[in-house]
Amino acid sequence: YSHAWNRMRDNFQFPAARDPRLDRQIVWYQRNANSLRTALDRADPFMGWILDQLEEQNLPAELALLPVIESGYQPLARSPGGAAGLWQFIPGTGNRFGLKESRWYDGRRDVIASTQAALEHFVYLRDEFSGDWLLALAAYNCGEGAVARAVQRNRSRGLPEDFWHLDLPSSTLEYVPKLLALRDIVATRGHYGIALPNLDAETQIA
Repeated sequence: YSHAWNRMRDNFQFPAARDPRLDRQIVWYQRNANSLRTALDRADPFMGWILDQLEEQNLPAELALLPVIESGYQPLARSPGGAAGLWQFIPGTGNRFGLKESRWYDGRRDVIASTQAALEHFVYLRDEFSGDWLLALAAYNCGEGAVARAVQRNRSRGLPEDFWHLDLPSSTLEYVPKLLALRDIVATRGHYGIALPNLDAETQIA
């Protein structure tokens, strides 16, 4: 098991979860194991440096897996909706977190600049949702306003206010379990029958 995966597992911070949505995502990864491996192979040049940044800020190592879901770890990825880069920033959010765009340069596609902006964004969301990482992750996907409104709706009805009980867009209801399922696959080596590539844990891009 490569040092990168061990570093990651040692710094997992998201709460443990058991939910049918998470189980469905694990089955999806099992059926798409080759695509997952391809995305993780692409992570190799970046993973050590991203883990360095997360450890320096005491942020959850799960966040290093998010570009697998966002972009397949492709720095030049662009979505039909105009999001770009490893972390799939839309222009407005990229600008809000200091990513410059011009005719010649797009900070969203700059691995170092966009990673630093993504972690700044996550610190902001974590604080906005009182340290609840699952709400922060949901907000990264659908916006903090949508999550805050869903929490308020549940609060006004006397319902639980955690992620699993919120009425959120269907894409967000899949997004959070997708990352948690990936975390579980990494945390329980071989348990789900998915072989992970060896990743270099050393910085290669700074």
